Amino acid sequence: MSEPSGDLPDGFTSIGENMPRKKNTSQEAAHDQNSSTAAAVAEPKKTDMAPIGRPAYIDGPPVTEDGKVITAANPEAKNWGDPYKAIVSTPTLEMGENRRFKQRVFMFKEKPSEDVLTALKENGFTYRANEKAWTIQANPETRKLSEELAEQFAGPSHGMNR
Repeated sequence: MSEPSGDLPDGFTSIGENMPRKKNTSQEAAHDQNSSTAAAVAEPKKTDMAPIGRPAYIDGPPVTEDGKVITAANPEAKNWGDPYKAIVSTPTLEMGENRRFKQRVFMFKEKPSEDVLTALKENGFTYRANEKAWTIQANPETRKLSEELAEQFAGPSHGMNR
C-alpha cells in the first residue's frame, strides 16, 4: 500500500482503480469491538391447522373408477405390467408387441438371411440398432402382416409358442 499523501481527504490512504479506501482508525476499531448488538428473533405464527402430509392435487387425489381414493394400502391401486409382450417365440426369432410405443417387434437370435431382411424392408419395418430389433407401428393391418411374416420365417407350426 502506498503512504497517505496530502492531496487525499482525511481518513483515506490512496486512490485505487475504482474508489478510495477508507482508513480504519484505532478509535473506530475499538468502538466496533465494544458495541453489543442484539438480534431480534421473529416467532412463527401459531395456527390451528395440521401440516399437510401429502401433496395437494390439482384435480383431487387419484381415484379408481368407482371413486375410491388410491393409496398405498389400497389393493386396487394400478400396477402396470411390462409394456413388451412376446407373441411368437421360436429358437431363432421372437415376435412381440411393445404396448408403450404401440409397435410390433421382430428380434432375431442371429442375423437373419437376406430373404428375411428383404421381406421386412419391403413391408415397412425399421431396424432399431439400439434394441437390435425390427419394428413397425401396430395397427390391425400390421398385426396381421407381422403374424403372417412370423409364420413364414419360422415355418407353419415349427415350435411356435403363443
